[in-house]
Amino acid sequence: MIQNNLQWTSPDGLNFFAHTWQPDNKPQAVITLVHGLGEHCLRYTPYFDFLVKNNIAILGFDLRGHGQTEGKRGVIKSYQRLLDDIDIAVLKTKELFPDIPHFIYGHSMGGNLALNYLMRKNHNLTGGIITSPWLILANDPNFILKAIVSFLKGLLPNITIDSGLEIDYISSDKNEVEKYRNDKLNHGRISFKLFSTITSSGIWAIANIKKLQTPILLMHGSGDKITSHQASKLIAKNNPDFIEYVEWENRYHELHNETNRPNVAQKVIDWIKAKTK
Repeated sequence: MIQNNLQWTSPDGLNFFAHTWQPDNKPQAVITLVHGLGEHCLRYTPYFDFLVKNNIAILGFDLRGHGQTEGKRGVIKSYQRLLDDIDIAVLKTKELFPDIPHFIYGHSMGGNLALNYLMRKNHNLTGGIITSPWLILANDPNFILKAIVSFLKGLLPNITIDSGLEIDYISSDKNEVEKYRNDKLNHGRISFKLFSTITSSGIWAIANIKKLQTPILLMHGSGDKITSHQASKLIAKNNPDFIEYVEWENRYHELHNETNRPNVAQKVIDWIKAKTK
């Protein structure tokens, strides 16, 4: 497996960190990764080893305010700016890996972003892989709390609070939980604006899921205590022509870091190969 770091500067002047994983020969397909809240792209390296061995390349980047990309932790300017950041990463992927099928892969908050990207942006992507998307939280705040956060996003948009992520529930593999705790590139901050924006975009995606016209593989663990697998089941039910839904029984939030990681990776590999025949 060949790995390289790269950087670019966004239109508003932030330096972005990115990383590529690729096979020795020309890949059969390429993925642009959009990671979840508070984490970073390098955490996916053990998982991507399976994909690269099956001739799939990946470009991952750290979202603004995450990992090795600049920006205040957990703060955004707008949801549209996040989608524009993904646009740049998709373009960089195409430049590095031209003329091969191109997929977007989004996990958790990144699943929310990738799904909305496929629905709202003009693109020529072959498909998407969405895992444990943050459409609705497993323990969703009540209406009053959401209303308070919505008010505060306008008054104090850049003030951050603890994200409340229950790290014990990212994976049933205790070693992965400890790796997360000890990873200094992870953070646990979220602004009122980011929380409110991701929440409303998740609700929008559920309500408008029939606008999705790109095939996706949607996967969720039934034991996820962070994001709602019921919301994933709902959008799959409402757009069966374009969504293949796979539920992993009793698995937690990070399917790529679960005890059955090889099986999860193999499902992604098989799905991508079926789409690129």
